[in-house]
Amino acid sequence: MTEEETEQIEEKEEKRKIKVISQIDDKLAVQGQSVMKGQLKEALGLADQIIDLAKTENLSSFIREQEQLITRIKGLMEQREEKKREKVRAEIESELKKLEKEYNDAIKVEDFEKVAQFIGEAKKLLFQSDQKKYIIKWDNIERKYLDTRARKEIVGDITNLIKDSSELIKKFSFEDLKLRLTYLIQQVQEKGLNEFMAQLEGLRKEIITAEDSYNEKIKNLEELKEKVHTQKENKEFEEAITTCESLIQIAKSIEKSKEVEEYSQVLIQFKEDLKVEELKAMILKLNNKGLELLRKGEISSSLKVYEKIRNSLGEWV
Repeated sequence: MTEEETEQIEEKEEKRKIKVISQIDDKLAVQGQSVMKGQLKEALGLADQIIDLAKTENLSSFIREQEQLITRIKGLMEQREEKKREKVRAEIESELKKLEKEYNDAIKVEDFEKVAQFIGEAKKLLFQSDQKKYIIKWDNIERKYLDTRARKEIVGDITNLIKDSSELIKKFSFEDLKLRLTYLIQQVQEKGLNEFMAQLEGLRKEIITAEDSYNEKIKNLEELKEKVHTQKENKEFEEAITTCESLIQIAKSIEKSKEVEEYSQVLIQFKEDLKVEELKAMILKLNNKGLELLRKGEISSSLKVYEKIRNSLGEWV
């Protein structure tokens, strides 16, 4: 290659270098304005473009300067973001303090609807927050609220159970009572509501006593049914009437209407059967007396006896 050709090449390279430097200077001017206006993202983008241009001509000074500028800009951007975060934190902290006050006022009067509303609003704010102390604090607040509400509901359930227990015992609804009581005793133990245990234990004893009495009456009822059946078979109508009356009395006391109706009819029949047996016994006795008078020849007296028999049969018919 001749000296003239070499000079031409060097001249072209110099022109290209000058052109690149000119382009860099233009971008530097724009970049300077961006930095002054606080447009840091734009300045950062221009820094990358300047470095790319400088690399084409190995302009290390420009590359070094822009790399240093990138570090400064990123530092400024981080400071700016931190200020934004601090502002957001301060705003969230202020709102959370306000919500906490409103929560405390609502929880005092047990306005659980408002309490739930304030906790929901706090959760929305905490979703934007990275401060663990507030997240932990409101987790504890929510747990306290849920525990307070649960205690209130349990106390209400206990009050209602005690209120309903007399009527349910009268209706012999022991299974319903025992299920509700078992659940409440478990809840009272879990929540530490020990002041209600004596009431619940007293109610449990009352239920057990009432159920034992009920079961005993059911047992007696079945035994009396068997006894009535046996007395009927043996035609012990007087005893059967007494047994039947006892059976009906027990059935009424435990509201067994089916048995009351059934054995009321049986009682009527027993009374009829007893009258028939008594009539038969009386007629037999009179008949024997009449026959005895006939054997003695006391015809007139015998006829009077048979007249009594006829009258008794007439009354029965």
